[in-house]
Amino acid sequence: MSTTVFDVLNRFRAEVPHFISTDLVEIDSGMSIAGGSIDPNFDSSVASASFAEVVKSNSRALDLLGVGANSTEDILITTTNAYVLIRMVGRNHYLGLALSRQGTLGFARALMTKYTPLLLQVLPG
Repeated sequence: MSTTVFDVLNRFRAEVPHFISTDLVEIDSGMSIAGGSIDPNFDSSVASASFAEVVKSNSRALDLLGVGANSTEDILITTTNAYVLIRMVGRNHYLGLALSRQGTLGFARALMTKYTPLLLQVLPG
């Protein structure tokens, strides 16, 4: 039996303390390939589409600054209740992670880095 995106994301989310939500998202469309939230008040499909726009705007800004549109590794958004980490998975996808403010950012980033190559291996297409 081969490993799927769902398998990898399930292993990932099980390792993230204070997990709220995760999605693997195709940037151009803003559509989630896989993922979901354990918090009924956190709509991961809305987050996927909205944060895809953040990723696109970031790329345009970096291009204008001459840094390179594809130079982003991750983006951090801090809210009063949660951290949202966006990690690039190749050029066309990102892994979004929401965790409560009790979570540890360094550990979450390390897990995202660990799982990025695994997600690249199981991405459809």
